Amino acid sequence: MAGIVRFTLFFLIPVFVLILWMGGYLSPRVEPGYAETEAKVITGVKTTKIEPTVIKKEYKVDGTVMSNNNAKVSTKLMAKILDIKVKEGDTVKKGQLIAVLDDSEIKQNIKEAEAALEELAKAREEALAGRKAAKAGYEFAKRTYERFLNLYKENAISKQQLEEIETKMIGAKAQLEMVDAKLKQLDAKEKQVKAKIKYAKIMQSYAYVKAPFDGIVIKKMNDVGDMTAPGMPIVVIGDKDLRFFAQIDEKLIDKIHIGDKIDIFIETIGKKVTGTVVEKSKSVDPMNRSFSIKAKIPYVEGITSGMYGKIVIPLESEEKLLVPESAIVKWGQLNGVYVVDNEGILHLRFVKLGEKKDGKVEIVSGIEAGTEIVVENVEKACDGCKIR
Repeated sequence: MAGIVRFTLFFLIPVFVLILWMGGYLSPRVEPGYAETEAKVITGVKTTKIEPTVIKKEYKVDGTVMSNNNAKVSTKLMAKILDIKVKEGDTVKKGQLIAVLDDSEIKQNIKEAEAALEELAKAREEALAGRKAAKAGYEFAKRTYERFLNLYKENAISKQQLEEIETKMIGAKAQLEMVDAKLKQLDAKEKQVKAKIKYAKIMQSYAYVKAPFDGIVIKKMNDVGDMTAPGMPIVVIGDKDLRFFAQIDEKLIDKIHIGDKIDIFIETIGKKVTGTVVEKSKSVDPMNRSFSIKAKIPYVEGITSGMYGKIVIPLESEEKLLVPESAIVKWGQLNGVYVVDNEGILHLRFVKLGEKKDGKVEIVSGIEAGTEIVVENVEKACDGCKIR
């Protein structure tokens, strides 16, 4: 019995007390919950409630200015270029001299042909003088033959005498006909030489290349000293009847029609013009899922073919949540804003951003309309801080 008492007093009771102590039953108990801490108070930040903003939705697409009519100005000669009178971007008038080619060979041909024409003129004078003499001889021989024919009829001369006179008349006639034939040859030769001169002068005119219409020099294809060949362009000229060409997303194929007015920004010169749609393709390009349009635009000083621009097409308006870019907090690769709750406590809320415009950025998701956020001096804000 004494052993049991000792075992209970020196083993069981100490173990029981140890268990109670370890379980916290011998210490004062603290009710569960959150320990109240005083939030850090900050000042100097500005907040505002975010409300939806009505945005005029626009579709923008790149395009190119082009002339309605382009002419590759060339010549029909194979010759060396002696001078080019224009440069790219120059405005030219119809008939204005563009380039001068080497026509020295043509000039030599014309000179030789004119010399040949002079020789033909001299030969013609000689032939005409010979014809005059041949005609006089023939007429004399003819009169003599007629007189001898009457004598022969009267039996005053023999037949042999008449035949001798007839033979002389025939010879004189043949000589006259020979001279006439030579004159015809000279006439034909003269026509050939004159035609050659006329052709040479036409070819010489091609040595002076002129503008086919009023327009602008888009591109210079050759330089002084280059050889040109028939059909090889020297310059490319575009008229002032300008078009703006663009490829439009197929989603808008029912929203753009012939005759529509569209705004076009020519970014190269910083000018805005209003174009009228004059052409629209009826099919969609399967490669880029777009259709093409051409808009007639007015000629404005400084606009030339090949310039880059943008078409702006207004679409249906929509509401967006826009916040100042100064309200956005960078957190690594994430973006966030400080939201103010009803107690004036700040909470960092991560958001997804959209387009930027005029110093503001769209909030796609993360907060709702009516949410109060910090918009200025966000560097002073902190998660859990209090502003009021």
